[in-house]
Amino acid sequence: MPDRLRSWLALLALFLAASLASPSAEAEPACGEGGRCAVPDGYYLAKPPPAWDGRSPLPLIVYFHGWNDSPEGTMRNRAMITGAHRRGALFVAPWARTGYWRQIGDGRQEGGRDELAYTRAVLADIKRRWPIEEKLVLASGFSRGASMVWNLACYGGDLFTGFAPIAGGFWNDTPSECPSGPVNLRHIHGRSDGVVAFNAVGIYNSMPIPEGLATLQRLNGCSEPPDNPIAHRRYQCQSWSGCSSGRQLQLCLHDKGHRIPAEWVAEGFDWLKSVMR
Repeated sequence: MPDRLRSWLALLALFLAASLASPSAEAEPACGEGGRCAVPDGYYLAKPPPAWDGRSPLPLIVYFHGWNDSPEGTMRNRAMITGAHRRGALFVAPWARTGYWRQIGDGRQEGGRDELAYTRAVLADIKRRWPIEEKLVLASGFSRGASMVWNLACYGGDLFTGFAPIAGGFWNDTPSECPSGPVNLRHIHGRSDGVVAFNAVGIYNSMPIPEGLATLQRLNGCSEPPDNPIAHRRYQCQSWSGCSSGRQLQLCLHDKGHRIPAEWVAEGFDWLKSVMR
């Protein structure tokens, strides 16, 4: 084979190898820039506020999506992300395997992924990548994602400084004790919710929200009646701020059904910030 042809074939082989390898490497954005942030047993998506200086500690909002949704679907909710960024917070969307968060806790844990271990891995990875303002770390979620938030409040309370579930609570049973002890928690629910009933067992065996709230009231030492009601634009809240634990519970109700306007997540962050002052 002539030397010129041999050289040309060698260059062609190198070009083909590079062209096959480079697209996959370049197509996947980095973590925090639209790409998946890999952790054991899954991944999460994250988006820091555009105006962040790259150094200052960031408040953190971790949002657990509803049944059969995804982190990618969550990140398409621009209003929700914008609400977090206006408050200077890093927004994170974890991933539920097959779209379904499992229950956690001794005697309650469902088969499949250990959700508490996964969430710990997510939080550890976030803090490895970004400086986090430790006093302002909120877990929020909707429907089955809100059930996950209640589970974390009960069994992983050290991971967050506040919990803001929306339209979802415990499933199958309500724990009588929570190893995490007292927590700050704010729950929003619709009186007409036909998917996760507020004051009854729901169609998917969701537990009444007042049962879970009663468990936390006892753990928090909230023996006093609630404070004066607070009226928001779309719901009304009552708070227990005189609990012996120094933590606060808040219950917000509206007359609609199973829903989550995007701003409710950021309003949960506003509540946490007021509690942690």
